[in-house]
Amino acid sequence: MISNQNDTSITIDPDECTCLLYNHQRKRSKWQLFINTQFASLLPSITLGIILWFGITPSEELSPTAIHLLAVFISCIFALMTTSFSLTTLVMTALVILSLTQSFQCIDHTTGESIECRLCGTPNTALLDKPDFDCLGAQEAFAHSLEGFSSTVVWLIFAAFHLGKAVEVTGLGKRLSLWLVQTFGKHILGLAYSIVFSELFIAPFVPSNTARGGGIIMPVVYSIAKTLGSTPLQNPEIGGFLMLLGSHANLLSASMYLTGMAPNPIVLAKANQLFPKLNFTFMTWLSGSMVPALLCAFCLPLILKRLMISSGPRSKQTFNSEIVVHARKELSNMGSMTRKEKELCFVLISCLCLWVTAGYTQLDSTLVALIGIVALLHMGTITWKDVSTNTTAWDTLFWLGGFITIAQHLSNAGASTYLGDHISATITDLGLPPVPCLALAYFLTTFLFSSLSAHTVAFASTFLEAGHALGANPMILTALLAYFGALGGCMTNFSTGTAAMYYAPGYVSRSKWFGVGTILALFYIIIYFTIGMGWWKLLGWY
Repeated sequence: MISNQNDTSITIDPDECTCLLYNHQRKRSKWQLFINTQFASLLPSITLGIILWFGITPSEELSPTAIHLLAVFISCIFALMTTSFSLTTLVMTALVILSLTQSFQCIDHTTGESIECRLCGTPNTALLDKPDFDCLGAQEAFAHSLEGFSSTVVWLIFAAFHLGKAVEVTGLGKRLSLWLVQTFGKHILGLAYSIVFSELFIAPFVPSNTARGGGIIMPVVYSIAKTLGSTPLQNPEIGGFLMLLGSHANLLSASMYLTGMAPNPIVLAKANQLFPKLNFTFMTWLSGSMVPALLCAFCLPLILKRLMISSGPRSKQTFNSEIVVHARKELSNMGSMTRKEKELCFVLISCLCLWVTAGYTQLDSTLVALIGIVALLHMGTITWKDVSTNTTAWDTLFWLGGFITIAQHLSNAGASTYLGDHISATITDLGLPPVPCLALAYFLTTFLFSSLSAHTVAFASTFLEAGHALGANPMILTALLAYFGALGGCMTNFSTGTAAMYYAPGYVSRSKWFGVGTILALFYIIIYFTIGMGWWKLLGWY
């Protein structure tokens, strides 16, 4: 019972009070449960997409279809950065939304001109004798949503994933890594170079930098650190040096080859579309990256040793009695090379030879990779079950094909050109040179992303469009964006899955990781803008 100032008594039923409190807590718990759901985490992205979809006024530069594509694309990228939804789920959702709303570019069968799918069947004011656009928007929009899945670069990466699976299941990757450690592991620098060149050697055959670094190389590196008696609490310098080395070597190898990282072909697909005479192929990529990447590979252990290992008796110690014995024991346990390993070596060397001689044989790089897969299947080196259960390959096929579709139609609808024009206008107004500014901006924006794939998808097309509008040298711009797509991940411990895996054991603090990454970022930029540019001059790229 409660009395107020007028001595009026108010009686509160305890059971009623308890009931009100219970209902309040129940409503609050339901709201908290909703906030913690995956769908709730998607609401900011959906809101952003709706604002862009309905908030941007169509103009001569931006058609309704271009606005819709831009809204879905940007909200998808934002969702990648803020939610736990898989990349494939978001891309498939984007394609379904764009198909249902007919937000693609169709082809008028009468004139052959590109038009908005939403206009199919409506009056065509340009042709008086044929008043309607000759296309079927609803049906053709869905067909256009699947265009990216026929891209040769998508299938090249898909096939390379299965070659990488063969390297894993046959044990060839582990054998090569242990052999290099046994051969060069008599000193800490020899050990370091064995790790770096293990990455560089395996990279063209394993296009997932996470699968390569985390699945093949990282377990070997971690085992080496423990063998040397290094833990996060006891003698962490050696382990920290090896962890940073493995992480940065992974990014360096990803930049060196077209098949070094899954999103690499996105840059080439857009560049070859914008610049039809470019002809940037697997060998073009490798010939341009070879000199600067190998120089970086040679300097990387020296720089990291200087930054991570203090000068003292331990830094001069040789490791013959520890690490070489460990590697020799592991190799002994593996036994001699199996028949499947020898078959795989033959196929991989044959693929490399065909890729190198593609200018004479006229065989497409993707066809060569598929020939390798077919040969391995018929020889029994791998089985179809190995192919069908290689979920990473199928996952990449879906999201990469979907993103290439969206990027292509963003360009067809003029949205990429619109963004590129505005970036180029800003560079022109500031009086800045286009190539270094675009390349530097592309490199530094990697800091904002927790996925190298998402970064490439978000910015590669836009920066290439800007370079096209500014008349930048297509070979130099394409090369810098291609190589910086992976190297930009050096700045953080969350840029890619491999970096997170090397950071997880706790040998290196976050501040140290960021500090070392900043120094290496500056190093890469200097090397590619000096040695790299000089090498490309010799190649006749400009």
